[in-house]
Amino acid sequence: MSAARRMLGLAAVLLLAGCRGESKPDPQLPALPGVDAIDDSLSAIVREGDAARQAVPLLPGDASKGAAEPLVTIVEWSDFQCPHCGSFAQMLDEVAANYPDDVRVVFRQYPLPMHPDAELGARAAIAAGAQGRFWAMHDRLFAHRSAMGRDEVVAHARGLGLDVAAFEAALDDPATAARVQADKRAGAELGIRGTPSGFVNGIAFSGAPKPAALTEMIERERALGRRLIEAGSTRAEVYARIVKAAGGR
Repeated sequence: MSAARRMLGLAAVLLLAGCRGESKPDPQLPALPGVDAIDDSLSAIVREGDAARQAVPLLPGDASKGAAEPLVTIVEWSDFQCPHCGSFAQMLDEVAANYPDDVRVVFRQYPLPMHPDAELGARAAIAAGAQGRFWAMHDRLFAHRSAMGRDEVVAHARGLGLDVAAFEAALDDPATAARVQADKRAGAELGIRGTPSGFVNGIAFSGAPKPAALTEMIERERALGRRLIEAGSTRAEVYARIVKAAGGR
């Protein structure tokens, strides 16, 4: 990027930061049970279909939004400088709005080497999450993919009303970089190679699914969740039962 374009991008970010509106806090979702909290008595129901599933456990500190007790859990790996990821983020916002009681969205970091500032963007989102504004930063980063240098992400933090000194300390904390790398390793172990990619109740997708295909997958998985509940599962246990059936331990 030329110096002139970069200055124009920073000016736009600073202008946005000057309009300090209220940023919505991150949703406070309850933690879902892990596989150790349930037995495998209902695993056969999950395995009845022909869908190939992988065990994708939820992790402490995951950025999540949507249903408190989901029938469908979408875990995505994403890159803030990836244009397709930005479009898919909007699609997932619509999904969460359309299925407020049934779908939970979980975000994992996967900054790609081809995007020079994506790693810093990933750290910025985590640093904002430490102040309860992960999703607000998520939205700003996708809205300004070409403005993700140090000055720009600090301007975003200021615009969101964050404690800027605390944000910068978290941005530079080795634990923040370690979380980004842990997300990348976990994704690579599950076969993630590009973005956006992820899993719907453990069923893999690579690239942004078309809306109709994603809706069809969600509806099928909602039906599975209801079958598990009819067989004796609680709503909160649904995802753990799916992970366990897929081989999670």
